[in-house]
Amino acid sequence: MSKHVVILGGGIGGLATAYNLRRLDKSLRITVVSGRPYFGFTPSYPHLALGWRRFEDITIPLGSLLPKHGIDYVPENGERIDPDNNKLWTTSGKEIGYDYLVIATGPKLVFGAEGQEQYSTSVCTAEHALELQKKLEEFYRNPGPVVVGAIPGVSCFGPAYEFAFMLHYELKKRNLRHKVPITYITSEPYVGHMGLGGVGPSRRIMEDLFAERSIRYVSNVKITKVEPDKVIYEDLNGNTYEEPCKLSMLMPRFMGPDVVASAGDKVANPANKMVIVNKCFQNPTYKNIYGVGVVTAIPPVEQTPIPTGAPKTGMMIEQMAMAVAKNIVSDIRNSTDRYAPELSAICIADMGADASFFYARPVLPPRAEVKFGKGRWAHLVKSAFERYFMWKIARGNIAPWFEEEGLKIFFGSKGVVLCADCSGAPGQAC
Repeated sequence: MSKHVVILGGGIGGLATAYNLRRLDKSLRITVVSGRPYFGFTPSYPHLALGWRRFEDITIPLGSLLPKHGIDYVPENGERIDPDNNKLWTTSGKEIGYDYLVIATGPKLVFGAEGQEQYSTSVCTAEHALELQKKLEEFYRNPGPVVVGAIPGVSCFGPAYEFAFMLHYELKKRNLRHKVPITYITSEPYVGHMGLGGVGPSRRIMEDLFAERSIRYVSNVKITKVEPDKVIYEDLNGNTYEEPCKLSMLMPRFMGPDVVASAGDKVANPANKMVIVNKCFQNPTYKNIYGVGVVTAIPPVEQTPIPTGAPKTGMMIEQMAMAVAKNIVSDIRNSTDRYAPELSAICIADMGADASFFYARPVLPPRAEVKFGKGRWAHLVKSAFERYFMWKIARGNIAPWFEEEGLKIFFGSKGVVLCADCSGAPGQAC
């Protein structure tokens, strides 16, 4: 009887895992469980907020997509996991048994500053981006100060930088930039830290980009409260400051969703409820449970005066998904081979007419390789990659850059490697 792999989540991590599993083993029964009825290309949500993309440009309905590729789809959210009995319940009470469970839900958004959810928004979901798009249309008619930034504990800083730069460009096009002071307020110890301890010359580059665009920045502070006309923050000495604004976009903190917490403290990290995994992205206690993407509990790169988390970029998530798919198939085939991704990151921050680019391998220091660039070419690459990725999703093959019989992803054998620390008897990996 074929094994049943249940994947909780229909985003980049969930679909990458499902497609890789289907490619590696045609006999598997694969079920994706997701209450969000579409796949959305998350890196383009800032573009959606600014009206540079339509919702239908960057989304694909899961109900028509997955069955075409031999993958079952349950259009509900997960409600509860029973890891001892290999069962998942959905919000309607539907019981789903599994041989392997891959948790790729994405995060629960935590609006930690008082009034943040009521008076601000984010670009973390398509719904939030569309809400911000409406606010911006009203804002353009009656412009004023803008605050962009991140509250304590945020791990995903890229969209905040990108939105600030893209808004600058849009305001220039509308001949409104001189009427809109933009302030970037962040928990990072310095701009360009990005939850990664900086990447090469990122601090200097970000400072220069802000200066070139007349964007004021305040770092190493804690946003505590958001009101309709101002953002309130504290420095390390407890001094309180107010920044006036007519519009704010603040990144929330990420935690694991309630369905992960329901699995207990051996699956969910007690501190943030994200999935506890080893370097093979397998849960150490329940070895048939894996985590992929933002919902995995990766520790911060370093302790910072105000807490910051480690980001998980799209490239990192694809590498996780490939490793998890290979590990599940290896386990099913009673192979002792186990794979651990050497997580690397490519990040392209669009700025309208141009973009900044960085590549880090591995993503956590010390790094063997760091590359930076900036120009119109990077803007064109990002736009082209969006179309390419949506084509991959529709086609049902999310990782054509790995060798059919090998272990190479994108940057050759640096992507996924045999992991001695995660080897052992079949069924007892990692």
